[in-house]
Amino acid sequence: MKNIEKQKKETRITFRLNKSELDNLNAKMTEAGYKSASAFIRDFVASGQVKPKVTQDVVQIARELMNLASMINADRPGSELLEKVKYIAQVNLGGVK
Repeated sequence: MKNIEKQKKETRITFRLNKSELDNLNAKMTEAGYKSASAFIRDFVASGQVKPKVTQDVVQIARELMNLASMINADRPGSELLEKVKYIAQVNLGGVK
């Protein structure tokens, strides 16, 4: 993994968007998981693409999958594993907060 040194942002740039362009920017930011237009635009300018952000839902699902793997390794009963799989599916659908 590259070690990227943080640099102070000293230069400011201002540009204007019409309503549909702003809506498009906001939709693309949301889709990629960005909260800041600046970060979204900087990433796009720097690399020609944006890095998708990992949402809290993805982190929770990953944690639950690791828990499921531990249960499998511990040779837990199939009924417990099935309940865990159902729970993970529910989290994936956004049913658990």
